[in-house]
Amino acid sequence: MAPSTDEITTPQAAKARRIANFLPRPELLRDAVIVHNQDDNTTSIRFDTTAGPIHILLPIAQGFEFHIIHDSDTGPRILGTFRGASLSVRAVAFRISEFLRTRGLK
Repeated sequence: MAPSTDEITTPQAAKARRIANFLPRPELLRDAVIVHNQDDNTTSIRFDTTAGPIHILLPIAQGFEFHIIHDSDTGPRILGTFRGASLSVRAVAFRISEFLRTRGLK
């Protein structure tokens, strides 16, 4: 099944929405889309960037990492990861914003 952007009520989707609400730049907040892949049971925040779609994949469980994935023509590629279990949603939103800004993606 294709990824869904319908109103998702999982704890992961709620966390993704809280993170997106704290994105420090208006263009990021406006462009953020919460995506839930039912087949993989994963939730991500998607941004359309100058290099194509970027997904911030939320950790599946406590102690795992956030993955920043670029959907390129040759398939998905991990651009970076960071641990965020102990970070507030505001800190996670700032890290996402800085990652995209420092690489000229957004």
